[in-house]
Amino acid sequence: MFRKFKFWSDLSPKAAEALHPDFGLRNWDELTYEEKNRIWHYLKDNFNNEDGVVRVYWAVYTLNERHKYRSYAENFLIDKSKTNAMTDFSNIVVNRGKNQDVVFELLSCFSRAILVERSDESISRKKDETDEEYAERLTEWRYEHFDKFAGRLNDVFEHFGIGVILTRHGLIPKQEEKIVKEIYEPVLKFLSNEKWKPVSRDLQDAFKDFRLKTATGYSSCVTHTISAIEAFLQILLYEKTGKGTLRTLIPEAQSKHLIPRDKYTDQMFKTLESIFAQERMETSDAHPKEAYANAKNALMIMNLAMVFLQHCIQN
Repeated sequence: MFRKFKFWSDLSPKAAEALHPDFGLRNWDELTYEEKNRIWHYLKDNFNNEDGVVRVYWAVYTLNERHKYRSYAENFLIDKSKTNAMTDFSNIVVNRGKNQDVVFELLSCFSRAILVERSDESISRKKDETDEEYAERLTEWRYEHFDKFAGRLNDVFEHFGIGVILTRHGLIPKQEEKIVKEIYEPVLKFLSNEKWKPVSRDLQDAFKDFRLKTATGYSSCVTHTISAIEAFLQILLYEKTGKGTLRTLIPEAQSKHLIPRDKYTDQMFKTLESIFAQERMETSDAHPKEAYANAKNALMIMNLAMVFLQHCIQN
């Protein structure tokens, strides 16, 4: 019954716009201290509880170990206490100023700490459960706490217009909500199964290189994205990576009915393969490139790769 009740902002578009402003996509560096502080208070329950404190400790430890010269967690470097870990964690998020890379690296370390907790643990197998069903249920169990944190972080970031979203493959550039919900999220969720680890690794590298916002980063992003497509097809065909290119892998996978094969799909795959091949030749690191890729090229290749993978896994 209560679900039929409408909030004022549901009934008044002007009120909705005033109450929930659209900032577009912003960098962390554009936020004021007050905005960062509000974000911290919306998220702090994830860091202050019993599990969160342990994750914060390992996040800060990992941040310092990965970047020893900078030693971003200064108090923790001197005295590795949980109190200092929390102090440095909150200072980096709220007070450090124009340092988006440090904040996102810290949140990545925290997210990794969540995933490590269950990475080597298992759950009991149900009676009559197939290997595939068990693997899928185990994957979902291992990502349970991470998905909860990612959902909260992404919701808060959306309200403040932050231009990234947290996925099982790391922080990726924010897209239109429809693209994220209908393409990126289901594809990345599918690939989180251990079977597709090489594909996930290449995609994670692609997302990381894109966030560098440099010419070399964009070119490397293109390289890793196309490598991820090839790795997906190789595993699909041979259960391992290393053999074949897109030009040979796509028709072979189709002939074995592992990916769709119809008039529409044939044309789509042919077009995508042509675009991937051209972009790899011109801007990727796989060959001597004619020019560096830019943000537009790299984002286009990532989006097309996701469309390709989505179409394949629906088969």
